[in-house]
Amino acid sequence: MTLNLDDVIATLIFLIFIVLVIAIIFIAIKGLRNSTKEKQLINQKLDTVLKS
Repeated sequence: MTLNLDDVIATLIFLIFIVLVIAIIFIAIKGLRNSTKEKQLINQKLDTVLKS
């Protein structure tokens, strides 16, 4: 069995690409969660200001 260097490089690039895509999706989901938490905090502050 002979290892073709081109195949190895292509496989590595493909794996790196998949890892990057997963990381970008993870960061995007994390950012969306943070923005919803911030909106809730802003709404709570608005409610307290309006009540007083």
